[in-house]
Amino acid sequence: MSYQDIRIAGDITEALEAWVVREYGNMVDLEVGGINEGEFAAVGYAAVANEGAVEAVVLLIQHDPEGGPDRYRVKDMAENEGPVVDFCPERILDQLTPTEDHLANHWRERCRERVGLQSGRSAFSLNS
Repeated sequence: MSYQDIRIAGDITEALEAWVVREYGNMVDLEVGGINEGEFAAVGYAAVANEGAVEAVVLLIQHDPEGGPDRYRVKDMAENEGPVVDFCPERILDQLTPTEDHLANHWRERCRERVGLQSGRSAFSLNS
């Protein structure tokens, strides 16, 4: 999907919650984190209810300098589209219902692996 314009004048999480509800309907949960890498200001991970299932959606947020200080672009990608970004927090992953979709399951596995690596790194640094 292409980028869509969004105005974020206040809290970025509140603005993205409203956007997800408008675009997807039932939002179960959302977590937004700043990454300040490359062209992205933040990445959001949403759990959305769709016909009895809870699925993940990745939101890439990019500042639009030509539009002004409160203008951004959002690109959304469902987990079954095979997002490259795989930093989804465990809290969101735990709310997703099982799926048989290969791309979604691969993405979920990559995210869980990354969560495990981060946990292992934290534990290792505490024991050093």
